[in-house]
Amino acid sequence: MRTYGGATAEERASLRRRRLMESGLELFADRGYAHTSIRAVLRHAGLKDRYFAESFTSLDDLMAALMRDIYEEQVARCADAIAADQPLRVRARNVIDAVVGLALEDPRKGRVKLTESLGAGPLTARQRRLGLRRMSGLVESLLREGRHDPRIDPATLSVAVVGAVSEMLLSWFNGELGISREELVDQGLLLFEAITEHASATSRE
Repeated sequence: MRTYGGATAEERASLRRRRLMESGLELFADRGYAHTSIRAVLRHAGLKDRYFAESFTSLDDLMAALMRDIYEEQVARCADAIAADQPLRVRARNVIDAVVGLALEDPRKGRVKLTESLGAGPLTARQRRLGLRRMSGLVESLLREGRHDPRIDPATLSVAVVGAVSEMLLSWFNGELGISREELVDQGLLLFEAITEHASATSRE
């Protein structure tokens, strides 16, 4: 296998792809998806025009790849929180805190995930749906612990919890909610507990 500068062709292509993704993340967060062009991403990455098509078919494809990576990181963090040997309430709170923390630790990821991805195309929309579905599956596993009111469908309510917390986080991230990170996480936990406590109380009747 031929190498150039100590790297194979595949390794160089992978590096170029990563540079394009990093530039896309930076520009989408700074300028917004609607105001970013393929040429701008290439200039930021320091790459020639022909290299974009090597990795992506469109800006939507680039955004979709970013969303996939962001959700992979988020799901991994939340899965670790759920698997911990801690009470249900603590694990549920840690899951919400992990979601909030990801948006805070790298605000670029927060903006891309919460706002800019909404203005992209169908490839990004699909990755967003897949990411939310995976998060709903994690929340469902928490909701299924213990006994439940037979009228409650954990799969359905997990979608509601994930959607509600996502909207809360979006409003908070945009500065529309004057509360701290801890207060935001507590509010998300109250929503989760409102469901689990109702289910437990009803099952005992």
